[in-house]
Amino acid sequence: MARQSRIQRAAAVFFAVVMLWNAGAALAQTPDSACAADSLYLISPVALDLNLETTGRLGLTVSWPNLDLDEATCFSLKYTDDLDFGVQVSGGFGGKGGRVFRFTSPNEGMVGAVQPDNIIVSWQNVGPATYGNIAGVMNLANNGGILKYTSGSGWSGLNEGLPMYWRQVNTVGMAAGSGDFLIAGFSRGVTSDSDPVGLFTFDGTKWTQIAQNTFNSKILITGIAVAPGDNNMFAVGTARNGLYITTDGGQTFTRWTIQFDPTYGDMPTNFSVNTVDWSSNQLFVFIKNFGLFRSTDEGNTFVRSVITVPANLDSESPEQILPTVNAISFHPTDPNRILASLEFHGVYESMDGGVTWENRYGDLVVADPENPGSWVNSGLDAIYDDVSPQTFLLGVKQKGLFRTTDDGATYVEVAKSLQPANPAEILNMSMVRVAGSPGTIMVQEDKNSLLISSNSGAAWEDFFFQPVISKGYFLVSDATGSGDLILGTWGGGIYQAGVALPLASTYTTATTASLRTLDLGLDMTFTAGSFKSNELFELVCQTFQGWAVWRGLSNNPEDMTLLGLYDRVNPEDCIEGYCGNVDIEVIPNCFATKRAACFNLDNPDTIRFFDEEVYNGFVYNYSVTSFDYGNTALTTPENNSNEMLFSPRFEGDYQANGGLSPFSGPGNQTPIQINEPIGISETGYDEIYVFPNPLRDDAGFPRDEGGAVTFKNIPPGSNILVFTTSGDRVIDIGPEDNINGNVHWDTNNSSGESINSGVFLYKVEIPEKDPYWGRLVVIR
Repeated sequence: MARQSRIQRAAAVFFAVVMLWNAGAALAQTPDSACAADSLYLISPVALDLNLETTGRLGLTVSWPNLDLDEATCFSLKYTDDLDFGVQVSGGFGGKGGRVFRFTSPNEGMVGAVQPDNIIVSWQNVGPATYGNIAGVMNLANNGGILKYTSGSGWSGLNEGLPMYWRQVNTVGMAAGSGDFLIAGFSRGVTSDSDPVGLFTFDGTKWTQIAQNTFNSKILITGIAVAPGDNNMFAVGTARNGLYITTDGGQTFTRWTIQFDPTYGDMPTNFSVNTVDWSSNQLFVFIKNFGLFRSTDEGNTFVRSVITVPANLDSESPEQILPTVNAISFHPTDPNRILASLEFHGVYESMDGGVTWENRYGDLVVADPENPGSWVNSGLDAIYDDVSPQTFLLGVKQKGLFRTTDDGATYVEVAKSLQPANPAEILNMSMVRVAGSPGTIMVQEDKNSLLISSNSGAAWEDFFFQPVISKGYFLVSDATGSGDLILGTWGGGIYQAGVALPLASTYTTATTASLRTLDLGLDMTFTAGSFKSNELFELVCQTFQGWAVWRGLSNNPEDMTLLGLYDRVNPEDCIEGYCGNVDIEVIPNCFATKRAACFNLDNPDTIRFFDEEVYNGFVYNYSVTSFDYGNTALTTPENNSNEMLFSPRFEGDYQANGGLSPFSGPGNQTPIQINEPIGISETGYDEIYVFPNPLRDDAGFPRDEGGAVTFKNIPPGSNILVFTTSGDRVIDIGPEDNINGNVHWDTNNSSGESINSGVFLYKVEIPEKDPYWGRLVVIR
């Protein structure tokens, strides 16, 4: 395929005198009521910059600053008069076409209030999804995130610095260091394991995201452990990518995957960290289907901690397999004593710092020939009592809380009356000893309750100050003995009334993939009040559809021809690439004439248009306008009957004065004169062009104005083929009509009929050269 456009410019060296016209900034005047009624006041760019390109593909580049969205767009709220809460919108609409968004919620409650239930507000564009869907979700409750219990005063949010636009604040990993230091991993999806958002540290005042390149939206954190006494040293476990260790506060990380045991025979493809814990000088990490590993040198090296379990206690000779470790718990005074809560197998204990392990089945994990599988008891978490060395508590999945006072020989179920009516709901537990209060243990049962025992786990009650939300995996007790608690919750919101939420940050997967990076440019703020179930409101957003470039000659500057049209939603052209480049390619069998490929939007602040049809000795006037069809949010291109509207091209270009635009304004018409001779083209011949172009009744050769044109600098032996933009052949002109490089055409078709007004393409077939394409505009 010829590496040239269908309208190719010759190589030339030009000298131009550019006269720039400057106008004052025009402010959008669209009233709120007009915007809601699908009306937008169109404005033109303030000024143009015209430059001749003398290298590469030659022609004229028209540049202009992109419109300020605050001035060029509008938005309006509908159906808000009866709402009990307030809604405000700010910014400038950044969509590529008009949209109407509908907001509604099946929930009810007070906006920004501390309450058990969420207020999930869903929003989506109304009308056909011809140009893609845009949809999002916001949570207007303030009931989740990281909660702090202060002894004597209750719970409060510890969420400063976390984005309020997350649908849910899901704590997927949390650990406490020295002082007020906290570190946590979060997700924002409907479930805690969906839509991860990274790693954050808390300095006692606010949260700050760290290591964004390492822990991005594709990396789900599953566990965190901080080295005792050193807040700059911590380990982060992930769902697929193994363990990350830092010694410099998260500036750099060392990643561990196969290095744990490079010779392992059945190496997993994913390195899913199920638990990670750090106590004293020991760091333990369990990787699913890989094993349990420990380090005694701050994570510089690891060795396998050999722990195996019988595959099936119902079998007489079960094989030994790797278990799944759900939690690691250290003894408060003896660093060599460690509990490992296991899937199916209750709890195992090491008395030598994790070198060897023994089961603590006791009378809890016991096979029954009459009831196969009854031995299964999955340990969720375990904790040593700090008063009696032989006492520990074990949380069992879908069963409850069990206590042993003889190091696992026998177990007694405790807190039975406090468990949910359906034991199947017991799926996660987090246990802590309350510092400074010997024998006091607390257990957060996810989605159930926060329990407390003050007698080493013998008797239990609901904690007097229950958090507003019961969903939580991570419970931390203040090491100073203050009695304060930190709870990492999931499933709640952290919205505070009066805070602006960027709509683009609330997108969901219902948004078309190609639009998920679109910045809508709008922030929405909610004030306090009652949100009632299923009530709705709408946001009407208007923006201009695209750009139009106009050109006229100096003898009649107000008689301008439309050169190019760029529809921001659906740009059309027959060229692949930017038409101002030399390496463009023509799309076969394409006859679109909007010249969208001649617009360059690589720089969002400055738009460029390339015009290849400028000729020596001419003075041209250029204007750039915005255009619109009215709001197309509720219509498709096929049934859109709205008239195309343009902003003013020049002062006085107002319909009331016989002009083009229904809007007033100074426009930006700018003249340029080409003064230098034409050079040699890339074809090896002088510049090929047609004169006059455009052909109109008052332009052309004396006594034949508007009747004939001449193709200039046509190489010998060349054929000229003229087409309509639909691809229909108008006429073929052979080389016999070439007189000294000039080919005269009377603008009649092959049947001898005069052609009508319109845009025509001409192709010059040059012997042993690539064909040259050009365009002729006829106005009659």
